[in-house]
Formats: sequence, C-alpha cells, structure tokens
Amino acid sequence: MIESSSPDMQADPQPQLVRIPRHVDVPRATHIILGFTVAVYILQFLSISFHGYAVPGLDWLELYGARFNEAMRAGEWWRFITPVFLHGSPMHIFFNMYALLSVGTFLEKQFGHGRFVALYFLAAFSGNVFSFLFAREGGFSVGASTAIFG
Repeated sequence: MIESSSPDMQADPQPQLVRIPRHVDVPRATHIILGFTVAVYILQFLSISFHGYAVPGLDWLELYGARFNEAMRAGEWWRFITPVFLHGSPMHIFFNMYALLSVGTFLEKQFGHGRFVALYFLAAFSGNVFSFLFAREGGFSVGASTAIFG
C-alpha cells in the first residue's frame, strides 16, 4: 500500500454547509401596496359579481374611480391616483402585481420604504396626468402600470 503525504492526495476537509434562505425578503411597502391593490380588486370583483357581471365594464370602472377624462374635468381629482388600484381582469392584476413585486422589491431596497412609496405615488400621479393630457376623448384607463413603470 502506498501512502502519500502530498496535500492534494489527502482527504478533503469537512464540506461547508450552504444556507439557503427560507423566504425571499420583500420590503414592507411593496407588500402593503400589493396587498391593498389585491384587496381592492377582490372587492371590485365581488361587487360586480353581486350585480351579475363577470368582468367590470366601463360603467363600473368609471364608478370605482378609473381615469376617465370627463369626470376629471368635472373636478374628480382623486382619479389621478385611484386607477392604480383598479384592474380590468385577473390576468391584468396578476401581471401588474408580478411587476410590482419585481421592480418594487429592487427599488425599495435601493431607496428605502419612504422614498419608494413617494416614488410609487409620484409615478402614479404623473402617469395619470400624462394619460389624461394625451388620451383620446372618452377614453379611460386602470391599472398599476403608471405607478410601476412611471
């Protein structure tokens, strides 16, 4: 039997354990905005279902606070923010919330809770202002895209 004292022939030291985090740490503000938006969508869905509709029509979205230029000209200024909490379908909210989770997590870790929330609502407001200024007459919009993507 041949024994070697060469370092590369000796047994490897004890392998080190790699710790995998049990969950992904998502910043609080992103979670709160996401949870509130989903809760509003559930209430929106339950409300229209109660009245016998499967998806919200323009009349329902206008009632709930969609960006609707005629109503905004009549002084309903809250419509510069409320559209980010309304969504037109399950697929619409799914992709918006997926984007919020991805982009929001990154931005909140970079800027902190307060600055992220300020940025989110500033983007929502300014996005809806531009939408108001450049949308065709009679048009409306809903969704968190203005807040998520600016």
